[in-house]
Amino acid sequence: MKAVLQHIEAREKRFAAHPFFLELKQDRPLDQVMAFAPRLTFWVMSFQDVLRLNAHFIQDPHLKALATRHHAEESGHDQWFEDDISALTGGSLSIGALYGKAHAKTREAAYTIISEVYRPVDDRVRIVLLWALESTSHVFFGRTATLCASQGADERLKYFSDHHMRAEAQHAMFEQELAAELEAMELEPEVRADALAMVDRCFCAFESLLTGMIIHLEHERAEDATPRQATLSRPSSQEHEEEEPGMAPAPLSVDRAA
Repeated sequence: MKAVLQHIEAREKRFAAHPFFLELKQDRPLDQVMAFAPRLTFWVMSFQDVLRLNAHFIQDPHLKALATRHHAEESGHDQWFEDDISALTGGSLSIGALYGKAHAKTREAAYTIISEVYRPVDDRVRIVLLWALESTSHVFFGRTATLCASQGADERLKYFSDHHMRAEAQHAMFEQELAAELEAMELEPEVRADALAMVDRCFCAFESLLTGMIIHLEHERAEDATPRQATLSRPSSQEHEEEEPGMAPAPLSVDRAA
């Protein structure tokens, strides 16, 4: 298992260097920086089912208890997310928006992780899945918590703020127990290979999700800028009329009888 844990650590460092995190700049308004947040909805709402089903499929009683406990400790975080989206946007997403093009990469990432849950795998690989998910979460929420703190938004937001990180810190004992369980496991070569491949697929899914959010945010910024640029470059109505063919002012008429 040591090789698997080292691989997760290496993938975590690579994930932390993703260009998306450079977008979380502290010198811009919070609502502008957090414009990506609604695009996480599909994954956040799928996450609880991922944890529940992963625990359900584990056969080993001890490992099943660990996974069930992990699910219980993550319960309710989806409500924090809904509250944050409402605070940031003033509402919630429609079903149509959730399945729109802008959310495609998030759905694909969620489907990738869900497919891992439904694969017939060794119970120990399912525990590795939890550790890989925790790894990406630590990176992501560490960055958003720093952003929220710098903007004084710790009271306004929960899911993206230090409130979430403090809740995770309360689970430190569980994480230590989980880490100890993982380190003590001896994996057969084929199981180790399966675990390593699964870790790569999970991290690739989340990296693709972040890349997709960058692309769509750039498109939205370009679309928002275009109307303003057009307005600035458009001549005034009077100038426009004078330049249009056939729209020159009519000459003054002369009353010849005067």
